Amino acid sequence: MTLQTVARPKPARLASRDKKADRTLSLTEQVYARLRGEILSCQLAPGQEISESELAERFQVSKTPVREALATLRQEGLVKTFPRRGYQVTPITFGDMNELFDLRTILEAGAAELACEQITDEEIAHLRSLGEIVYDKSSNDMITAFITANREFHLAIAAASRNARLYALLERQLYELDRFFYLGAQLRDVNGETNIEHGEIIGALEKRDRMRARELMIRHNDVTRQGLFQALAMSRKFGSIGL
Repeated sequence: MTLQTVARPKPARLASRDKKADRTLSLTEQVYARLRGEILSCQLAPGQEISESELAERFQVSKTPVREALATLRQEGLVKTFPRRGYQVTPITFGDMNELFDLRTILEAGAAELACEQITDEEIAHLRSLGEIVYDKSSNDMITAFITANREFHLAIAAASRNARLYALLERQLYELDRFFYLGAQLRDVNGETNIEHGEIIGALEKRDRMRARELMIRHNDVTRQGLFQALAMSRKFGSIGL
């Protein structure tokens, strides 16, 4: 698929380049977005080796935007580089998943408590709309929309905490968990489980019940972690994940 130049705001990390590089920057952004999406959705499997030349040919661009996009992805921890071998999509492990969920639970339990003091009626209404999203596990597009809405749901609660540092930390953890969520959503239908638990969390936030919101968020994360582990461990996709 040929990538076309598009006019849209440049990420901050790219904004300092001069005007002569405008077309390259635009292509770099597009390659970066495509590669990041393919890595997070596991279209590029954990541990898969990739090369600049293969990607340049697939996207029908020169190696320069591919190299720049891969450099950004390496900084984000999504790819690794190996001298004379090229690049590898960073492998994922069950150990990674457990560490991420441990940290996520700590952050979200606190965010839910803080949000009870600050959240507005408009923000609660927004949470309800996000909580209504469902998906068909046979549709990659619907899975992507569901995972995006789920991420936005949890980040909206963090935003309601009015703590910018907490929000930034949680945002990174959720993006790092995306690959696990994509794999898990392809293996089991979590529509009912997620919508019910999200509804309970919204109810606690609406009542400004700090302890209940905290307890529900911890339980929600535990249920999600256990469901993911069981689904992945019993699947052929287990080979994509280390211990």
